[in-house]
Amino acid sequence: MLNKILNLKSDALIKGSFILFIMLLFYNIFNYVFQISMARMLGPADYSILAALMSLIYLFAIPNEAIQTVISKYTSKFTAFNQKGKIKFLLIRSMKKGILFSSILFLISLPIFYFLSIFLKISFMLMLLTSLFVFYVFTFPITRGIIQGQKKFMALGSNLTLESIIKAIFAIIFVSLGLKVYGAMFAVIVGWLISFILSFFIIKDIIKSKRENENFGRVYQANLPVIIAITSIVLMYSLDIILARRFFLPQNAGEFAFISLIGKVIFFVSAAIGKALFPISSEDFAKGKKTSSLFKKSLILTCLIATVALLIYLFFPKEIIYLISLGSNQYLAASSILFITGLSYSFLSITNIIILYKLSIDQVSNKAYYLLTFPAFQVLLFFLFHSSLSQFAISLLISNSLMLLYSLYLIEK
Repeated sequence: MLNKILNLKSDALIKGSFILFIMLLFYNIFNYVFQISMARMLGPADYSILAALMSLIYLFAIPNEAIQTVISKYTSKFTAFNQKGKIKFLLIRSMKKGILFSSILFLISLPIFYFLSIFLKISFMLMLLTSLFVFYVFTFPITRGIIQGQKKFMALGSNLTLESIIKAIFAIIFVSLGLKVYGAMFAVIVGWLISFILSFFIIKDIIKSKRENENFGRVYQANLPVIIAITSIVLMYSLDIILARRFFLPQNAGEFAFISLIGKVIFFVSAAIGKALFPISSEDFAKGKKTSSLFKKSLILTCLIATVALLIYLFFPKEIIYLISLGSNQYLAASSILFITGLSYSFLSITNIIILYKLSIDQVSNKAYYLLTFPAFQVLLFFLFHSSLSQFAISLLISNSLMLLYSLYLIEK
């Protein structure tokens, strides 16, 4: 039965997922090289600052993920009918708006980042450096969305991997030179700029094509359910580290950040399946084909990944922390929450697959608004229960469990 469902030969989802899985594996490996080397070189106190800044970038990435998903959706539909000219029009139109909106938002966000620097007890100059990612958020997902929508999974994965490699290498160099958290953040910016420039070479077939105007109407307003759904997912895997920085001492916040990092492995590895599922399901839906088998395969693959990781987290928590931290004992004190954190992100991984599938076949609509209640509830739990790391981790588990239950309800609708 399982073999029949998965049917590994000549299967677009399996092929796309496998390619993205391998490429995202390298992407995540170098991301973890970045995180682990920084955790080792900076120590828990400074690492908690970096982890909080990276989580803020994840929050910045809310429109990033939403924009990439919307662009991918339109691109996949145009690709289904070989309408490259319309994709070029989408690229030009979106890039102009992205640059304009980034510039305005950057200026508006400056006072917000000033108050955030006080709230999180982080240097304003570091916050200012982080605010530059607003330009990343509204431009890079346009080119990557086109790449994803064209199902150029190898190219997409390569671009992501290159970004993480550059980031890891430059971070180690800069921090070794004594730049500390500033060096790490500079490295993130360098990785982004180089990979963004190279992404245009991947879509040169679109750039060379003759532009064909298309009336998109109010693209993002029409796709507001997509934006809200993606926003909810990103919030659910970003808020824990930011608020841990607020509620705990630097040492404990750093310990939680590192454990959360390991727990998120499940989510980011299974993300390859979602990134392959969305454009394939969207294109098949546009052509009137059935998509339910794609969804079933995606769920099975995601559950397999989560199960393997959870077994490791359950039986070998200290060993895996010691191994990933490259032999450091600084994070072992929080080993008891590794399984809880991993289970939380397993639930979120399944939720992500369900929501992406429902979005690909236009079956979320107004129900997406309810998804925002779960990040809000998560924040409430964090504010109420933070006397220990265990309480904090259990709050994360409860909120992700409830969001999963709601996503299961969506399947029936």
